[in-house]
Amino acid sequence: MSAAIPIDELRAQFIELADQDFAGYCPIYDRLARALSGDTDALACITEHRPGSTRTAVLLLGATHDLVLQDPGSGLAAIYRGDSDADPWPEFRALLLGRAADIATTMRTRTTQTNEVGRSANLLAVYASVSRALTRHGDDRPLSIIEIGPSAGLNLLADRFHVEYVRGDSIVSSAGRSTSPVHLRCELLSDTHFPGVTGMHEIVGRGGVDPAPVDITDPADARWLRACVWPGVPDRPERLAAAIDLARQDPPRLLRGDAVADLGEILRSVPDDVFPIVTSTWVLAYLPREDRTQVCALIDEIGASRDLAFVTGEAASVTPWIPPIDAERLPPGAEEGTPTVFGVRLWLGGQSRTWAPAVCHPHGRWMAWLEDEPPTEEPHG
Repeated sequence: MSAAIPIDELRAQFIELADQDFAGYCPIYDRLARALSGDTDALACITEHRPGSTRTAVLLLGATHDLVLQDPGSGLAAIYRGDSDADPWPEFRALLLGRAADIATTMRTRTTQTNEVGRSANLLAVYASVSRALTRHGDDRPLSIIEIGPSAGLNLLADRFHVEYVRGDSIVSSAGRSTSPVHLRCELLSDTHFPGVTGMHEIVGRGGVDPAPVDITDPADARWLRACVWPGVPDRPERLAAAIDLARQDPPRLLRGDAVADLGEILRSVPDDVFPIVTSTWVLAYLPREDRTQVCALIDEIGASRDLAFVTGEAASVTPWIPPIDAERLPPGAEEGTPTVFGVRLWLGGQSRTWAPAVCHPHGRWMAWLEDEPPTEEPHG
C-alpha cells in the first residue's frame, strides 16, 4: 500500500476541482471543495485513512455521497436533493470526521465509477466519424465497441439513447431512438459544420473490461453509481436512473480484468467481419502513465495487422499520441470544466491516422466539433 497522499497535494486537488470543474456547474461541491482545501483537520483525516491516489479528492466526495444516500432523512441529503439551500459544509464536515472509518473502507474497496451517460452524445458523433472514414475506404463492416473501464457499461448503449444536438434553441441534428427513456441534449459551440451521425455503421457488439465492473442488479452497486454523480446538477440523476433501467433489460457483456493484460485477447476474439472500436472516457486519467502508454502501444501492435480504432475522451495530458489542439480553434465556452479531447487513432490496412474530431465538456453538456476528415496515413516503420 502506498503512503498517504500529502496534505498539500490533496489541498491542491480540491482547489483545482473547484476552479476547473465545480465552479458555475456544481455549487454544492464547489462549496465543499473550497472548504475542505482550507481545513487542515479534515484533510489530515482523509490522508490518514487513504493511500496515495491522483484522484483521491473525487473518490472522497463519492464515498461521502454514498453515506448521504443511505440516510435520506438527513439535512445533508435534503441539500444534495435540492430540498434545502442550507450551507452543506457543517454537516459534511461532521459526517467526514464522524464516519471516517466507513468512508475509508469505501475508498479502499471502490473506484470512481462516474459512468456519465451524457458522454454518449459525444461518443455517437465520434463513432459516426469513424464510420464515415471506413466508408470512404470502402469498408461497410458493422461496429463492435470494446470499452476500457466501462463501469456498469451504460455508455455501451449509446445508440439506444435519444440525443439532440442544438445550437441555441435550434435542433441541428438528432440521433438514436426518439422513444428511448434516456434523452440527452448536447450544445454545439463551434460553427464548424457538424455532420451528426450521418453514415453511422450499425453497432452489433458491445462489451468491456474493468477491474471492478458494476453489477447494476445489485442495490449497493447501483447506489454507488448514484454516489459518483455530483449532487445539485439538473438532469444527471434522472438520466442515470433511466439508463440503469434500460441496461437491466439487456446488460452489455462486462469482463473483470485489466486493460493492459486482457485487452489484446479481447480484440483478437472479434471476428474479421466486424470492425472493433476500443474506447475510453475519463478512464486513462486514473491509470499510471506507463499503463496508458502500454495500452496505446498494444493498440498499435494489433492495428498493424488488423483494422481497428481507438477512441478516447480524456484530458489532453493523458493522451499524448493525439495531436495538440490550437487554443485559437476553440470557441467561447469551451473552457467550462476540464476540456475533454475526443481523439481517434484509426488503423486501416496497416496504416494509422490520428486526429481530434471534437473537444467536449467532461459530462457531455457541450461539444466543439473541429473536423471530420482524418489526415493522411502516418508513417510507421
